[in-house]
Amino acid sequence: MRISVFASKEFAAAILALKAMDRDIAKETRKALKSVTDGQWREAVRGRVETALETRVLSDTARVAVSDQNITLKSAAVGRALSGGLKPSELAHSAEFGADRDFVRTVAARGKTGKPYDRFTRRQFRPRNLKGRVVYPAAAKVIPRFAALFVQTVVRTTHEAFEKGA
Repeated sequence: MRISVFASKEFAAAILALKAMDRDIAKETRKALKSVTDGQWREAVRGRVETALETRVLSDTARVAVSDQNITLKSAAVGRALSGGLKPSELAHSAEFGADRDFVRTVAARGKTGKPYDRFTRRQFRPRNLKGRVVYPAAAKVIPRFAALFVQTVVRTTHEAFEKGA
């Protein structure tokens, strides 16, 4: 989900102001914005999880990256593997959107009688939901707030820089 800069003159002005600022002031602005948005993003994602798998894959890996032009909301982008060895990015889609729980895979292993058996390999995921369950609804909730915070923070730090300089 993206917010177009062309939709709001204030948002476009804030981005242009941030680009034109002194490097130190821009760095201070990004730092202040990240400290505010990071906790809110993690809380928004954490508030929507229902299973332990969603917590480990989506909530525990929620991060925010702030640049001069945007705020990037991330989840499951951490490269560190889980305790079982699987990376969160490989499970993220199934944890967010669910999976076909009735998918049956014939396993090469054999039972006590020597007969190959079928195994339901996707039962740990919730049923399919094309709109998402955790990250997408959380992003829809916080994006307007973060856009307003972006503009407010740029205006505030610009004002403070002028106050110090005057």
